[in-house]
Formats: sequence, structure tokens, C-alpha cells
Amino acid sequence: MMRLLLASLLLGMSTLLHAAAIPEPVSELLRKSGIPAENVAVYVQRVDQSSPLVDHQSDRPMKTASTMKLLSTYAGLELLGPGYRWRTQVYHDGSLEDGVLHGNLIIQGRGDPYLLAADMRMMLENLRLAGVEDIQGDIVLDTHYFARRFHDTAEFDGKPHAPYNAVPNAFAVNIKSTSFHFLVERGKLAIEADPILPEIHIHNQANLVRGECGDWKSRLRFVVEPMGNEVAVTFKGDYPLACGSKTLELNVLEDGPYAYGLFRSNWLSLGGKLQGGWRYGVLPEDARLLLTHDSLPLSEIIRTINKYSNNLMVRQLFLTMGAERVSSPAMEADGVLAVKAWLASKGLHFPELVLENGSGLSRHEQITARHMAAFLLAAYASPVMPEYLSALPIPSVDGTMANRLRHSEARGSAHLKTGTINGVSALAGYVHDRRGRRWVAVIMVNDPKASSSRAAQDALIDWIYHRP
Repeated sequence: MMRLLLASLLLGMSTLLHAAAIPEPVSELLRKSGIPAENVAVYVQRVDQSSPLVDHQSDRPMKTASTMKLLSTYAGLELLGPGYRWRTQVYHDGSLEDGVLHGNLIIQGRGDPYLLAADMRMMLENLRLAGVEDIQGDIVLDTHYFARRFHDTAEFDGKPHAPYNAVPNAFAVNIKSTSFHFLVERGKLAIEADPILPEIHIHNQANLVRGECGDWKSRLRFVVEPMGNEVAVTFKGDYPLACGSKTLELNVLEDGPYAYGLFRSNWLSLGGKLQGGWRYGVLPEDARLLLTHDSLPLSEIIRTINKYSNNLMVRQLFLTMGAERVSSPAMEADGVLAVKAWLASKGLHFPELVLENGSGLSRHEQITARHMAAFLLAAYASPVMPEYLSALPIPSVDGTMANRLRHSEARGSAHLKTGTINGVSALAGYVHDRRGRRWVAVIMVNDPKASSSRAAQDALIDWIYHRP
């Protein structure tokens, strides 16, 4: 009996020691990258077991970068439902007679994260079908579903015009982004904006030079100068001839002018007439509904959020949860309350969890590897699991994992979310190993050399895939 007890004790100690260790292939790559183990948290557990296989510093709060989107999108699926759709409605406050709208046209935004330029055109085509030809009043934008007070995330990297730094708006059109196309034609460089709006003025002072394309963006500079409802964008620096055609995405125009500019250009191209300007306002109680535009279902929206790590879209989702479950006009604090109350209702208590905007684009958002794994395990047991997993990038296939694990047998056998900001690199999600077993995997690196840890992260996924 004593031998049996001793054997059981030794086995248990062996299991604990094994669970506490970072796999050697991962440790070796971290050492080569100059990243100490104390700046890394790792947690690996099979979805059908109650204890981890790997557990290293899993109770240390870690900055997450974009892996925090895993929590926000899971919460969204359960709180709002996979079939949830954002509704944008168009009203008028006057009279419609023989195609002439005597009054204002009011657009009430409700936070649609993916209202593209094509959707705007479709809305206006439907507006023409509703009998509107000539709008005598103003275009009034009602954006009160969200409060207009948000953290300025551009402060943390000094890039206010980067699309990933765009702040939410209840009527955010075309992900608030303008594509600047660089085109080499007959030995000259042309720069064109898409969409083409008269509010955006391009000044091309860039030089077309010889040489390899390389990191072409670093050789260009741009200056954005707001001019009331318009903006001037000046491009300087060098553009290599070898680059051919390239595109740079920027957020240069304020929300209202951008939405109005898209509205006006599409409306006029459809043969409509417009007499007034635009302004923000509140939907009058006696306004009459003209049309409704529904977004894609949430189950499809989160595919774009997680596959391509879209910060603005997940922040729109985060605020929508706050508006639906706490109060409107919603602030980021309402989204925090909604998510934390939902976690508590599931018996998931994460005292170290810090949420700011739900996107991970933050120096403050944090969670432990153990608790990230806990909600990933809960998601796997949830009715929304199929929608959730299918929205995650697949190594060597798509999204932010398209170029990862290309030479590993694990390629195509995992659903993983990446996360990267300065000093933070993380990878988390699910791995389907070669024997058909499913694992939850979390690795978070908080270190000045975090960006050098990708090979170690990939090695962890490869190691899980080849488990005996």
C-alpha cells in the first residue's frame, strides 16, 4: 500500500513538474531571442481535461494586445446573439411631394461596424426607390447611440491617422478609411484617393526614384492638414519605381464630413438633388421612417474582426454591448460593465482583468494566461462555439496567420488570434493535433524584444500538434 501511495505521489509530482515547464523547443527559441522566461506566460490544456499540460506563470497578469479581441467577440456572440444585426435607419421631418423632400433627411446610426461605401450606395438607391429625388433640407446625422467621449488611442504610438487608431462613431462609414493608390504611369507617379471625395485634396510632392521596393512606406512621409470640413494631404519623400502600384490606408477626414461626402457623391451620381448641407442632430419624435438598412449578422462581422484584427470594428461591438446591456449613449465604461457582468454570470471571476476598449489597442488591458484559457474553454463548450472558432485565423491559410507555420504540419490545423503592440506579442486559440484532439493554447510575451518571439510561439503550436 505504501509503495502504491508513493508511486501515486511521485506521478502527481511528475505531472505538476511537467505542467509547469515551457516545452524545450519553445524555451530554446526564447533564449535565442534574448527573452527571459519570466517575461512569458504559457498555458496549454486539452478541452476535454480538467488540468493543464503546460502551465508557466499563468497567474501573472499580462498585457494582451489584440488577443483581447477573443474576449470581446465571445462576449458579443453570447450577449447579442450570432444573428444580431445593426440597424441604420433613414427618416425625414418634413413632407414628401412629387419626389421633393421639403425638410431634412435624418440618418440614425446605431453603431454598424461594417457599413461600407457600397452599403451607403445601396441605401441611397433604396431612397430613390422610396420616391425621394430632391432633398431641400439638410442631412442630419444622429449619432447619439454612442457617447462622443473616447480614449485617444493615437497617443500611445503617435499615429493619429493610422486606420487602427480610428475612434468609434455610431455612424462610422467605410471603416472611416481612405485608400491612397500610388500609380506609376509613363514614368510619373500619380496618387489617387478612394473613395474620390472633393473634401480630400491631395498634394503630390513625392519623388519617383530607382531602386528596390523594400519597405516603401518608411520612405514616404505625409502631412494631414484639416481645413474645416475638408482636408489637405501632402505626400513627400521617395517612391521606388520598382514598387509599381501600391496602396496606403489612412484615416484623414473627420466622421461627419466623411459620411456626408460619401452620401453626397453617391446621391448626385444616382441623379438625386441636394440643396442643403449637413449637421449633427437628434431624431425628432415626429420624424417619419423612409428606409432601414440592416448590417451583416454578428457571426459574419466577427470574422472580419478576428481574421484581420480590426480595432475600430471591435470597439464598435464593445460599445454596442454597453448600449444594449447597460445604457445609451454608451461609453467604453458601459462596455466594460456589460462584459464583466456577463463573465460573472458564467462563474468566471477574473480580478486582474483590465478592459479599456475591448480591442487590445491599449497599454492597460490585461489578463492572466490561465483566465484567457478559461474563457476559451468556456467558449468551446458554448452553443456559439462553431461561429466563434470559424472566425479565427487559420495558420498558413488566412487572416493574420496567413504567413505563419507555413512549413509546419500544424498548418491549417489551428484557429488562433494574434496580438502585437510595442513590447507585447501574444498568440491564443485552439489547436487540433495530429490525433484529432483539441487543445486550448495561450502564450503571451511582455518584453522589449517581444516581436522576436513569433518563432517560439509557432514552435509551441507545432509542439502541441505533434503530441504523442
